[in-house]
Amino acid sequence: MGAQLIGVEKIVGAFLSGLAVNRVVGDGPVKEKVFFVGSVLFIPIFFVNMGLLIRIPAFVQSLTSPQLLTMTVTIVLGLIGSKLGAALLAKLFYGYQWIETLTMWSLSLPQVAATLAATLVGYRAGMLTEGVLNGVIVLMLVTSILGPILTARFASRLTTPTAIAPETQTEWAGSTDDAFVVVVPVYNPRTETYLLEMSALLARHKGGQIVPLAIAHAHAKMDAPPLDTAIARSEALLASAVEVSQQLRVTANPLLRIDDDIALGISRASREQKASLVVMGWGRRSRLPIRLFSTLIDSVLWASHCPVAVSRLLDSPSNLRRILVPIENLTQQSIAVLKFAQILASENQGRLTLLHICDRTTSPSKIAWIQSQISLLADKITPTCDPQIQILPDDEVVRAIVNASKAHDLVILRSSRRHTSAGGLAISDITTQAAQEIQCSVVMLGEPHHPPIAVLINR
Repeated sequence: MGAQLIGVEKIVGAFLSGLAVNRVVGDGPVKEKVFFVGSVLFIPIFFVNMGLLIRIPAFVQSLTSPQLLTMTVTIVLGLIGSKLGAALLAKLFYGYQWIETLTMWSLSLPQVAATLAATLVGYRAGMLTEGVLNGVIVLMLVTSILGPILTARFASRLTTPTAIAPETQTEWAGSTDDAFVVVVPVYNPRTETYLLEMSALLARHKGGQIVPLAIAHAHAKMDAPPLDTAIARSEALLASAVEVSQQLRVTANPLLRIDDDIALGISRASREQKASLVVMGWGRRSRLPIRLFSTLIDSVLWASHCPVAVSRLLDSPSNLRRILVPIENLTQQSIAVLKFAQILASENQGRLTLLHICDRTTSPSKIAWIQSQISLLADKITPTCDPQIQILPDDEVVRAIVNASKAHDLVILRSSRRHTSAGGLAISDITTQAAQEIQCSVVMLGEPHHPPIAVLINR
């Protein structure tokens, strides 16, 4: 009615109404009833109405007259070619394989509802001739038959990613034969103890060692007094780190490095030591939504070959027993975060809670399915932890995470890293806002940039 009042075709208003209704009803019984009414009543009426507009002699003439036949063939080949061109562009930008590109092309071929609706509006308005309408009907027949045939042919040749075995799902830093090494850059004496304690918890669980790392900024002359002062300060920090490590009963191999760039020094030393994890401190809260961390941590996150745990610890890690892990999707990165949280919970005899935020319109059946999938994933990754799973319907993801964090000692987030056009590193908006508003301890686990690995869960 609104479209009719402002002089727009009614079918445009119908499409806009469909978009609004689809957002409101969500997945549930109401949506099923709407689809039922549409498929048995309104859609047949639409096609019958369109069929009554078609004159059979004119339709036959569009297939026999050379001029009209040329126009019809041009319409069909133009559509098929444009869809193939779009699939090729997607292949170029995203690196799809040929079989994936052809499958995507075949899936986009069928043109029925929207194409016919637009053509019908143009025909009624006098903008399109009867020959064009008949050509579009031929287009509908050809693409709706050709599309499923090609999809069945190409889709059957797609390769399915292999599910990751539980024992090899999230071994950090390459080969499982390498010793588990945690590199801890030490700079601030006030946060050094907590960082070493967390590193010790992880290293003890994996039977590994920690490497306290101190970087002295290089000078043009190696005998420059500022360099001597920096080396002396670094040696004092390393000596303190060794004492703390002895109290925590973990092997420590202190490392002093002289480098022109502190961030690159940390990344290079981590690579040289075959580090499995880098643990860094984060004490300040940035007011800028894009730049959550300092330039130093940004650079290490981006350049590191292994995961980087950026920690803001308000208490001793041994006292962090209530651990919250928000999970968005069942991906390889989610598994790494779960493994990290499981180690901390096991060492502290803590309680692990997995939190998933979904839309308010999510149906109870879908919520139950999501919970079963997360439970299945947790059983494979954290069989000894028996985590609690919470599914919260809420449109404000950050608010839900912050509210849930009030009942926990530690929140472990996954940082999705990407470069901005202006330079520097950007963390996802949800992670940025949540980290700034959470009042308890926070650990953000940044994963190295490896090709994505699919994780399949039997549905």
